[in-house]
Order: sequence, then C-alpha cells, then structure tokens
Amino acid sequence: MTEKKIPVKVTAKAPKDKEFLEPKKLTYKEMYNLVAKFLQKAIPIKGAKLKIINSLQNRTATPKAPYITLHIIDDNQMSTPETRYTDKYKITWSRTEMTIRMNFVGGGNIAALEMAKAFTIRFNDAWATEQFSEYSDIFFPLYSEDIEIKEFVINAEDQYEDSCSVVAYFEYHPEFGVCANSAKEIVMGVGIVD
Repeated sequence: MTEKKIPVKVTAKAPKDKEFLEPKKLTYKEMYNLVAKFLQKAIPIKGAKLKIINSLQNRTATPKAPYITLHIIDDNQMSTPETRYTDKYKITWSRTEMTIRMNFVGGGNIAALEMAKAFTIRFNDAWATEQFSEYSDIFFPLYSEDIEIKEFVINAEDQYEDSCSVVAYFEYHPEFGVCANSAKEIVMGVGIVD
C-alpha cells in the first residue's frame, strides 16, 4: 500500500521594523567617554582631580588645570566593508581608523609633559588593549605619535599655560544592518519526489 504524498509549503517572512537587529556602533560622545575612562586610569594624580573635556565649543570656559581636551580629528575607512549574514539580516561592517588629538594642560601637582608621557607609555603598551577590551568589543587602541610640546599657549586670562599634545589612533568596527532580502514574504511550494 502506498501512502498519499502531500506537497509542503515553506514560508519565510522578513522581520518587522521593531524586530530589526541593533547594530554595534558608538557615537563620538561614547568614544570620548571610553578614552576618558582610560585616561583616568593611565594618569594618576595625587591631590588633584583630572578633568577631561570632550571637544571644546565656543563660549565654554576651560576648567582649572590639570585637564585634557579630546578632539576627533579624522575618521578614515581602512578597508572595504565586510558582510556577514544571520537567518534574517545582512550585517555590513567596516574597519575605520579614528584619530583623536589630546591636549594636556598641566598645573598644580602635575606638568603637562608628565601627563602626556604617562599616557603614551601606557597607551603604546599591551595594557591599553587589555583595558579597552573591558570597555568595548568594537573600539581598540592602535598607537600614538610622539608628544608635541607647545611652547606658547595663552589662556583666556592672557597667561601662558603648560601645554602639550599627543595624537592617538584607534580602530573602530561600526556595523550597519539591512534585511537579508527585500521581499516581505516568500512562499515556496515543495513537491515530494520518489
């Protein structure tokens, strides 16, 4: 006796907008905060609090020294985008090199050069990689340039400031997601073959 074979229907539906996968990415402010967290550990200061300012804006007074300002000065794509797939999504990501200039302003218990040296020694060591791996899985330290000493920096009170700067490089892997297919629904009939 032969069994009656019934064709099978396979259905696949695209996810609704609310179900869309949250891609991994950081805002510039989040990047500044990760770097600030590292700076707080890398530059210990006795008897003073280190202030870190994210990208100064007009009409913003600088704090009392010691402090550090952070400015993203470049954002370059390092490679062509790469793609990975899940059952519902196509996720594209790229390797990006983020360049941040750090201006160190010394005063009180610590000189600018001392802060910058503490940063470059620790940033160019494997310790920096260990620290950043605790903060993020898409933002990594690469290396820093040599310290640039600024001879004559004048502040808002027309006073010379103890100042120097360092340019540091980071690797960043932002993700961008799209639905794997543009159709809202795929229905496919499958016949049974002997």
